[in-house]
Amino acid sequence: MTRTSPAARIAAWCLVQALAATVVAEEYRFHLVDAFTTTYGLRECYIYDINNNGVACGTSTYQYGSSISYSGFYWSLAAGKTAVGISWPHGISDNGALAGVAQLYDIPSGQLTTVPIVPGYYYPLVLSDVNDAGLAVGSMQICNCSNSQGVLQVPYLWDAVNGARTLPVPGAKGASHVTNTGLVIGWTGGNSQPDGYVYDLETGQYFYVSSLFAGPNIQTTVVDIEEDGTIVGNRREQNGQVSYGYTWSPVSGVTLLPLPSPDYQPYVKPTSINAHGVVVGTIFTPTASSRAFVYDPGNGIRDLNLLTNTAGFTLMTATAVNDAGWIVGYGYGGGGMYKSYVLVPPLAGDLNCDAAVDVLDINPFITALSGPAAYAQQYPECDIMNADVNADGNADVLDINPFVALLSQN
Repeated sequence: MTRTSPAARIAAWCLVQALAATVVAEEYRFHLVDAFTTTYGLRECYIYDINNNGVACGTSTYQYGSSISYSGFYWSLAAGKTAVGISWPHGISDNGALAGVAQLYDIPSGQLTTVPIVPGYYYPLVLSDVNDAGLAVGSMQICNCSNSQGVLQVPYLWDAVNGARTLPVPGAKGASHVTNTGLVIGWTGGNSQPDGYVYDLETGQYFYVSSLFAGPNIQTTVVDIEEDGTIVGNRREQNGQVSYGYTWSPVSGVTLLPLPSPDYQPYVKPTSINAHGVVVGTIFTPTASSRAFVYDPGNGIRDLNLLTNTAGFTLMTATAVNDAGWIVGYGYGGGGMYKSYVLVPPLAGDLNCDAAVDVLDINPFITALSGPAAYAQQYPECDIMNADVNADGNADVLDINPFVALLSQN
């Protein structure tokens, strides 16, 4: 029988522990979302939004016969991508409505609604978001002309009761998000978006977000809003060389996000915030390559590429985060041009990867305890560490009682 030296055994044990620590430290499970035609060399796939039920929406290259075009889609962890007849959907409500170019698509019913232009205005009419009441927001042009700078347009609103209309915000060029409570955010000044605004549909009151800051304004964007009125965006002052992310709420006022570590440029570009104050967006390397980031008050700004095993894929930007902490965005790697991703935080007890802990997890839990190989074969997209319910770093029989207790709470 071959024997190894004590030193070799200790070294092997240290290696195993280091690898285990790497697995435990992984904060997100990485899910790649490729284009519909994965053999197309110039394929693209972009996810722009995700709702609180884990359903995302975006656009992908799609093969129609011998031609390659683009198709809107929605995605779920269980079913993957489903193509829909709506162009460039950028927003999705919690009840499954998609907002795209001049149309809304309802996932539960399959109904497609074409929204009307306001008389006296012109296409293109682009919808950016829709809330659970069916109120959609976006922008439309003021003339039938070239609009390359984004200055010849105004905000657009539509719902089935009140019809199509604009917003009375001087200088506003579009609306990007709307809450269920009727708060609308948007931008002024064309594509450069030098200032943002918040508009309350109930009161008719609005303010420009640059008014929240002292000093001259170079650019103050607002890119997302929560139901309680908390907003997120970025702020540049003076020479514009430094860009801070910020949050603001009616209760807490302005909070500047910290800059990333010196390994990155002093430029933070948020895109989304959730109800727990988690912010995602883009930061940049010294060579101006974009990297997706996540921020929370306890950990500051962190490169998402360092928090999950992406198998050589580079997360360029994060486009949205939902209240469960699921993050979506796009990047590159492994052929094609751009692909999308979904990052899912581990959820103790969720062994079938449906983002819930219930009786459907019992059989997968038993399989996980039988061994990693059997579990990986049956649930290749799932994380066996979700079986570590007692958080001792192992998935074993000591997790049975905590798992049963967890089921009784749900």
